[in-house]
Amino acid sequence: MRALFVVCTLLLTLASARADTGCEWYGAEYQTCRDGNTHDIVMCVSKLYKEWDARVDAAYKKLLGMEHEADRLKTLKLAQDVWLKYRAANCDWYEAGEGTIHRLWGSECMRSMTACRALELEDAGETH
Repeated sequence: MRALFVVCTLLLTLASARADTGCEWYGAEYQTCRDGNTHDIVMCVSKLYKEWDARVDAAYKKLLGMEHEADRLKTLKLAQDVWLKYRAANCDWYEAGEGTIHRLWGSECMRSMTACRALELEDAGETH
């Protein structure tokens, strides 16, 4: 349990360092979706999320292919698994509740957290 806490704390620290590059909640990227009704905004943000999610998958697969890092792959897999569970639980919390604002919070949570993770994994692939 302590390891899970350490991994989550590390991920949150790294994510906050990337706040100016797509990770920022309601930042410039989100603002491209702000026109329209709630459904339109959620659909637009969901599209952005899917683009970031594809980048997460690509960067993760690239890291898994680094044979010279084979001894670290177990840790990477654990970190990714924990991150996916944390993102799901965290964004479910934002989306829970009555009112359309929760749909916006939940979709923006998924977009911003996924953007941060994509950038983190892409950076790791470039530096390792």
